[in-house]
Amino acid sequence: MFELQLINFDDCPQNLRMYGGLAGRKAGIVYNGTNYIVKYPQNLKDASMKNVVLSYSNAPVCEYLGSHIYEIMEIPVHETFLGKRQNKTVVACKDFLNHGDRLYEFREIKTTFESANEEQNDSVSLTSGTGVDLNEILLILNEHPIFNTLPEMKKRFWDMFIIDAFIGNSDRNNGNWGIISRFDGSLEIAPVYDNGNCLNNKWDDEKIQKFLNDKPMMETQAYKGVLCIYTENEKKINPFQYLAKTKNPDALNSFFTLYPKLAENKNKFDELIENTFLLSTNQKEFYKLLLNLRLKIFEKIYTDYANSSRKYKSKNKLPMLNRN
Repeated sequence: MFELQLINFDDCPQNLRMYGGLAGRKAGIVYNGTNYIVKYPQNLKDASMKNVVLSYSNAPVCEYLGSHIYEIMEIPVHETFLGKRQNKTVVACKDFLNHGDRLYEFREIKTTFESANEEQNDSVSLTSGTGVDLNEILLILNEHPIFNTLPEMKKRFWDMFIIDAFIGNSDRNNGNWGIISRFDGSLEIAPVYDNGNCLNNKWDDEKIQKFLNDKPMMETQAYKGVLCIYTENEKKINPFQYLAKTKNPDALNSFFTLYPKLAENKNKFDELIENTFLLSTNQKEFYKLLLNLRLKIFEKIYTDYANSSRKYKSKNKLPMLNRN
């Protein structure tokens, strides 16, 4: 199913589109008559990052893997190819904006929010566009007029929350999700993009081997090693712990929809990783084990909620959530 071929992008002309972001160098190119963003691996030599010995991150390959996992899960995501440009392994991400379209990142939308409920204004401190307090994010998704026209944005948010936990993407910040204003004035949710900060993309083979040799360390990394960018009470959220205890119906409905599909597609994830020949043997083993351990965590959460729901039904009470 997944046959990786490296594309040589050296002869592709650079276009005149400018792309933002802070993680690594990128350039706009034209490939087969279509605009793509080419993302280079982040230079780590001068980053002075603790316990990081790689010269360059593995972000392009991880962007490819993370994006294809979203694709397997049938969640709209930008199209990605791996290739070479200027003697570097790069990932080319198809530009999903047509001429005259405009991407509005959530951080831009967030700064335009005015709550009509004074009590909520008092209970939730509205911060700048970069603020990542989860209650504030949810308030805006529920009440901002622009999301009233796109109510499915809440589902997309929780779908990303869950899949990002699965792939270990800790950087779903307010600048890498949003909506598209098309040239004709219509609005739609942007496909998922910027998925490269996942699968421990700055770990080298030596560090990976240490975890493969130590089952408790590996299990801890799969569960406790994941913190998303969102916060509660100024502390970063562990998404697995959040999903295990939340009563948020939108979060639970996304989880109960996605978990069975994740379990069903386990072999496809393994196949994707195995056929990515740019990965070392250690990386392939590590990634497959990491995802398998997280599936087991999700399975326990799913089972616990299912048992809890049955208990509620046996007492003639309404079930905790709608699984349809």
